[in-house]
Parts: sequence; structure tokens; C-alpha cells
Amino acid sequence: MTSSFPRMRHLALLLAFPTLGLLLFARPAHATRYAGEFLRIGVGARALGMGSAFAGLADDGSAAYWNPAGLATLGTHEVSAMHAEQFGSIVQYDFLSYATPIGAPGKAKQGLAVSLIRLGVDEIPDTRGLEIIDVNGNGRFDYPEDRLVVDESRFVFDSDNDVALLFSYAREVSRGFSLGGNVKLIRQWLGDSLRSNGFGLDLGALYVGSHGWSAGAKLSDATTTRILWNTGTDEYIAPSLRLGVAKTKAFSNRKHVLTAAFDVDMGFSDEQLSSQAHLGSVTFLFHPGLEYWLERKLALRAGFEGQNFAAGTGFRFKKFGLDYAYLDHQDLDSSHRISASFAF
Repeated sequence: MTSSFPRMRHLALLLAFPTLGLLLFARPAHATRYAGEFLRIGVGARALGMGSAFAGLADDGSAAYWNPAGLATLGTHEVSAMHAEQFGSIVQYDFLSYATPIGAPGKAKQGLAVSLIRLGVDEIPDTRGLEIIDVNGNGRFDYPEDRLVVDESRFVFDSDNDVALLFSYAREVSRGFSLGGNVKLIRQWLGDSLRSNGFGLDLGALYVGSHGWSAGAKLSDATTTRILWNTGTDEYIAPSLRLGVAKTKAFSNRKHVLTAAFDVDMGFSDEQLSSQAHLGSVTFLFHPGLEYWLERKLALRAGFEGQNFAAGTGFRFKKFGLDYAYLDHQDLDSSHRISASFAF
């Protein structure tokens, strides 16, 4: 009876995350729909290949993004990076992270990480102020498009950049149970005219139990992240809550390792079109995922991110890791993600 009490306490703390989200953030004031959308894309080909079911694992260098509490479980320093080109290479998406355990032996486990997320779109034509004329040069616009003349040499091309810098910390507060958080700085700019700055906080909890079970929760933008534009306009990123559970089972003296994971992503900004279920203004997106390792060298993965299928593979050689993920999409082009890592 005594040994079960800590487990019940840890589970109660994890369950407090959805209660906190529902009570405080179900109707966030001034939340701007689709603000900070680049932060929802996801990082790390390993996690993405599992359908983004990673909040209950969070055991590699991408933990700061999925659940910062997982940084306390890391046993080595790790540098990880990801690059993706989406929608005909129009959108460039990059992730770079350095994570490290800290603290003295015999003391509480702790972890730190610094992460950079960037989304960029180059060669955006700015046609404002240009005159479009017809084939007769008289500036009329009541002709079909094939009779209009556009002087592309007069176009001005700009680039859009969305960048987030995360400073993360985690600490094991009792055996198997960790808490963590991110301080998040956001910078966005379009050409030389539009700029914005933002600041946000993420909170995470992770419990690694016995028999391969683990569970986690991450509350993103816990205080409703504010983004200030130089035009005087403010945007607000509504909080979102991700709950995850995972079960890992080893076979044949750990030659084969299988992990089943399941995440639920809960939003509080009434974005019903991108959700699978909703309860009032609270939306739900489900992420089932599987991962299989052969001798901890070769991995196969599959899962679903909502209704979109995901799959991937991974390879480990000594301190180096390479992962690939394929992400299907019902309405847009499929995309490919490649990640690399180095542990030391």
C-alpha cells in the first residue's frame, strides 16, 4: 500500500494539467486564431514518424518541444537538427537543439536545453503599387487574364521568417516524476517593413513508471503568448494542452523493443475545422503511434496525426543517429522530414 501512494500522487499531478487548462484557458481572452502557427508543425523525424505521439516519451533531444520535463531523463549530451522543405520546396522549416543533463551524481536529475525553430518562405513577390495594363496599354482590367500584361521585372521580392528560441529546464522532483518548462522568445519579420516580438511559457510533467509505462503532459503558451507587431497590432497564442501515454516492451533479451504511444492534443481556441472532436470551444486531435527497434540500431515507425498517416525509419551507429519521416496530408502535398543527432 505504501509503494502505490507515490504512483497515485504522480498520476494525480498529471491529471491536474487538463483540469488547469479547462478551468483557466477554455476561453482565453483575445486569442487570435492561427497566431504562431509555425510552432505547431512539430520537430524531430522520430516523433513525427510516430504520428507526433511523443509527450509520454520525450526521451531525446527534441524533448524541449514535445515535453520539456523529459529533459530530466536524458543521460547524455545531445545535439539534434532537422530540415524540411514543404509544398514544392516553397516553405523551409528547420530545428536545432542542444540538450544536456546537469547536476551531481546522487542528486536529483536535471536537464537543460536551448532550441531554435525557424520557418522561412523566400521570393515572395510584392506587387503593391505596380500598374497592370492590358495588351493595348490602356490600363483597363475588363479583359481575360491571358490578355493582361504583367511586367515581372518590376516585382519586389521579400522573405518571411518566423523564429522561436526556447530556453528549457527540467528537474526530477521525486523518483520517476519530473517537471520542466520553456521560456519562449518569438521573432517574426516580413521584408523590411513588418516585424513582431513575442514571449511565452510552456510547462511540462513526465512520469516514468514501472513495466515500461510512462505518461506526460505539456501545457503550451500557459499564460497566453502575446505577439506585438510594429504596426500596433497585437496577436495572442491561445494555450493548448497535450496529454500522452506510452508503453514499451522488450523481447528476446532486448533485441526487439516495441513502443506503443498515444497523445491527445487539446486546443482552447475553437478551431473545429482542424480537430477530430470538440466539446464546446475545446477541440481534440488524436495521435496514435508505434515504434519498433531492432537491436537499438534500426527503427520502424508508423502513426496518425489526426486523420493524416505518418511513417518513418531510424538508424543508430555509435553516437550518431539519422531519422526520416513521411507525413501524408489529405488536402495538401505530403512532406518529408530528415533529422540527425549526435550524443556524447
